[in-house]
Amino acid sequence: MVQWPARIRRPREHYQQRHLRFHLTIAAHPEIPKWPNGVGDQIWSGAMQQRAAGRVELFAACLMPDHLHLLLRPDGQDIIQFLNAWKSWTTKLARDAGHRSPLWQPGMWDRTLRDEADFARTVQYIVDNPAVAKLVERREEWPWVWAWYDDGVAGADAEA
Repeated sequence: MVQWPARIRRPREHYQQRHLRFHLTIAAHPEIPKWPNGVGDQIWSGAMQQRAAGRVELFAACLMPDHLHLLLRPDGQDIIQFLNAWKSWTTKLARDAGHRSPLWQPGMWDRTLRDEADFARTVQYIVDNPAVAKLVERREEWPWVWAWYDDGVAGADAEA
């Protein structure tokens, strides 16, 4: 029997607080050992579009073969609304690319960041993930990794 991640365990209001930043890990459905052709690109495109969508403020992201890391904070939507809508939307994108089986596991793993040092460590963890997993030698070789500083921005506007 498949063991799904624990359901959301904090009060919903926690996920609405704009001064909080969250590290989310969203797991692919167990039937997906790695993203089928074209599907990973669709998911990544969907993640990167969130930078300008106004629902969340995205600081870092990395799509791995069987999960996605996001470092973000709520902006126009709370994190739960955003995640539910985003999973549905990316599932539709995957179906449009020819994928027919489930895409995501229910729920998510989440952690609220404590301070600036925690923020910096988490960004580094996310962007280093492909190299640490030995998928590439250097992070720049992985097509699906991004952090706010990749856009040449002087700071992350990461006031907490």
